[in-house]
Amino acid sequence: MAVTKHLRDPPPLDELAAVIEKALLSNFKTASAAVVECPDLTQPPFNLAASGLSGNPRIADIGGQGHLFPRPILEAKYSLLHLAQDMEMSPNAGFLLGAGAAPFQDIGLNAELAPNLCWRANDQTGSFDNPSSMSIHNGSRVIKVNEARESVCEQARTTNCALMVNLYGSDGETGPVLKIKAKTRTGVMNFPDCIRSGLRDVYGDFRPLSLGGVFLLESGKAKFHIMPDFPAEDQLPFRDRTQLEREWLSYHVFEAPVVCLTVMHSADPEGLGLRMEHTHCFEAGDRKGGHYHYDVPGDDEVGYEAYFNVASVVYRIDQPV
Repeated sequence: MAVTKHLRDPPPLDELAAVIEKALLSNFKTASAAVVECPDLTQPPFNLAASGLSGNPRIADIGGQGHLFPRPILEAKYSLLHLAQDMEMSPNAGFLLGAGAAPFQDIGLNAELAPNLCWRANDQTGSFDNPSSMSIHNGSRVIKVNEARESVCEQARTTNCALMVNLYGSDGETGPVLKIKAKTRTGVMNFPDCIRSGLRDVYGDFRPLSLGGVFLLESGKAKFHIMPDFPAEDQLPFRDRTQLEREWLSYHVFEAPVVCLTVMHSADPEGLGLRMEHTHCFEAGDRKGGHYHYDVPGDDEVGYEAYFNVASVVYRIDQPV
């Protein structure tokens, strides 16, 4: 697979916090952003695989929507551990989170995936080619729909994925991060898009920024979609994106609390075909999840709490033709 590497030059976190807070206050009734020491994200309500978002922060965009539309490219199959290697991460310790497509090659159907995976070498040196040399904690979730089109959220049993995935990677260490709060949306943008838009307004194409982390829908409701299994061959290719989005995807509204793993970019000046924001979610009780769209308009109770870090490098892997 083709892998290209693109360095980023992010401003200090305290500068970003001021920009993000200003953007959110234009779209939410109350909002704040500050630099804090990351809490232990392995604890409720986040329940992540590693405690922090620090240590060699990086982001990768793998595959893309061109591997789904106009027809699924079934050769687009990936290993999260090998992708970590492509991201030049250490096999001795690391943490990945993000949003992507579940490994249809392992589970027998198409579905959503919320990657949430960390590893530590058993001895002095681990190897991505020898997973037994590492202790792997796989907290990833597979989110699918059953025959009644109801959400089913399950623990992932493999470390694979498919089609497309957006990943934030780090050593999983605690350290300074952005803590962001927002409540009661008053504008038209959802939570991550408001952050992205605010960063783009200030830094434009000349200083693209890439962030990743976790946010909690801590109150209110939000809309999600879940990809069902692939259509039958006689129903392919998709006629257009309207058919894919309106007829094929399964939509759901879920109440808080929901944990949301996200990767976002303020700009794509190199023309890498980046997915500008991708967020997949799960509930601690594993009853619901999916791809986050937006909080339900008119819901005065909606509230968010986020912990993000900014990447110093972006990798573009297996970009669709």
